[in-house]
Amino acid sequence: MKLRDLFLLVVANLNRMRGRVVMTMMGVVIGTAAIVILISLSSGLQASTVDNFSQFGSLNQITVFSGSRFGGDSTAEGLTPSAINDLEDIDGVVAVTPYEQFSGQSVLKYNRLEGFGSIYGIDPLVLPDMNFELSEGSATLGAGAVIIGSGVGSGFSEASDSDQGQGGGPTGGPRMMFGPGAQASDTESTTEALDLYGKTIQLELTRMSEDGQENRTVRLRVAGVLASSGGNEDYNIYMSMKDLDSLLAWSRQERPNWVQDGYSQVMVIAEQDADVTLAVTEEITNRGYFTMSTTSIVESLNSVYAIIEAVLGGVASIALLVAAIGIANTMVMSVLERTREIGLMKAIGARNRDVMAVFLAEASAIGVIGGVIGVIVGLVLAQIIGVVASAVVGTESGTTLVVTPLWLPVFAIVFSLVIGLIAGIYPAFRAVQLDPVRALRSE
Repeated sequence: MKLRDLFLLVVANLNRMRGRVVMTMMGVVIGTAAIVILISLSSGLQASTVDNFSQFGSLNQITVFSGSRFGGDSTAEGLTPSAINDLEDIDGVVAVTPYEQFSGQSVLKYNRLEGFGSIYGIDPLVLPDMNFELSEGSATLGAGAVIIGSGVGSGFSEASDSDQGQGGGPTGGPRMMFGPGAQASDTESTTEALDLYGKTIQLELTRMSEDGQENRTVRLRVAGVLASSGGNEDYNIYMSMKDLDSLLAWSRQERPNWVQDGYSQVMVIAEQDADVTLAVTEEITNRGYFTMSTTSIVESLNSVYAIIEAVLGGVASIALLVAAIGIANTMVMSVLERTREIGLMKAIGARNRDVMAVFLAEASAIGVIGGVIGVIVGLVLAQIIGVVASAVVGTESGTTLVVTPLWLPVFAIVFSLVIGLIAGIYPAFRAVQLDPVRALRSE
């Protein structure tokens, strides 16, 4: 039988029993639409979650902590300069820098305003490898030169009367904090965000000594302002390790001994490849250090959401399996109603494979047409659900909670075709097994 003749015959047969076909097809439409909606929602939630975590740092950066910081029993040596050299020798590592945070009492001042930020000391030579994205200035650190996050300028406010004459930290004044929650400080911001690029700000340090409270003011020139990331980095202030050493020496009244005590944490920068970053993270962990990287978190999230998508897809597929039973039932009834027609086809020379091809094509057509309609319905409903959910949750403009992978519509239609094809096998065999003579004599 020619393909064109098969097509015309299938169209004619389906049109002849279109009422039953439409009712049967509804099961396929519902099942396919359910698959598209559920997986689109799951993919959208995954993309939104991964995007939020990606804002906490570059994907190729790994923060390494010594075991002693968490009270662990790690046998790895502290994060001393020699340990940093060993980490640099790992395959896939581009650079390693200390990532030490200033822990003393302090407050930022600009004219009559006071602000906050988290101060980190890093190796200036590693700056090109950290891929800082700046909105203003350049990524350079030197004596008294710093790079600030985009949120630092928005954290300044006029000091209250109770803050006057007091040092920063727990005893008074805006404290050095980090993260968006840092804006909920003792003094609410009453000024617009400051453009601090090229400006000089004062860092007022406070320490307690035998003579009482002592203050020291350090002038910092803003050499660059980072582009907004939406994460904690927006409230960071980066300076050279040499400058941080000086601040810590004054605050602690003794110079830090990094060679003996090691750094509290270091930043390892790997190659721009997720697999390489994961391999480097695993190697560092095997050496007894604690690690934290955005790539590891994202990889874990992707694994979890892959399971969720599989489960949701399996649940939605149950509707298609139920639809397959409906298709099989429709085709079996068609065989019983068209017994004389089948006998006539065989009598005029149609082979068994021609008869089987007709019934398999009809069942597959029901699956494909239902699949296409189901995909369209699913895409429309998914977008409506996404808009409603975004309005309820209050997501930012331009973001969506629904993401439909490109493979999903194709998969859904192919799956519907396979379901229809499988459902048509039994009715097709029944049609083939009919005896032509008995078929022609049937009423």
